[in-house]
Amino acid sequence: MSIEEINIRIFNWINSGATENSFFAKAAMFSSYNLIGVFLIFLTILLLFKDKKYQFQYFKTVVMIVLSSFVVKLLHVFYHHPRPFDLGLGHTLIHHSSSSSMPSQHTLTVAIIAFSFLMSEYRQIGVFGLFVSLIVGWSRIYMGVHFPFDVLGSFVMAFVIVFSVNILIKQFISKSKQSITVQAVDV
Repeated sequence: MSIEEINIRIFNWINSGATENSFFAKAAMFSSYNLIGVFLIFLTILLLFKDKKYQFQYFKTVVMIVLSSFVVKLLHVFYHHPRPFDLGLGHTLIHHSSSSSMPSQHTLTVAIIAFSFLMSEYRQIGVFGLFVSLIVGWSRIYMGVHFPFDVLGSFVMAFVIVFSVNILIKQFISKSKQSITVQAVDV
């Protein structure tokens, strides 16, 4: 069995019960659109109550999300994977353009938030974010607009982006401290 066949089987298993008026369809719709917004509003409200470290973490995460949109656009230049409905598979519960399905941008956004906070001192937010990103990923498959490997790819991309940006920031801070130390000695 090929990877694509496994991807389609898992998709069919998750999407097989999708109907427009079911409880799960409504939960998937809420999860895919509103849950992300609620989570982002919660994180933004925390800006008012948290310290400068949280504020830096928040803005660093926003930069990673913006960076991810450029990475996805670049990926789409070189790689196109059809969406399930393009192949006549499953039940599609929402209208969606026929763009490349890899990765799920919705899942990628929440997974970046999750990994960004998990790799900081705000791990509880990160754990909650992982839970939210799993729900969002499920919802995108359930609604028939993504394959499971699109969602998995989103998690991998999110981890790589967050890990890489964190390394670059640490190197930048380290070099900045060295530069300040050298300047102080030169004076």
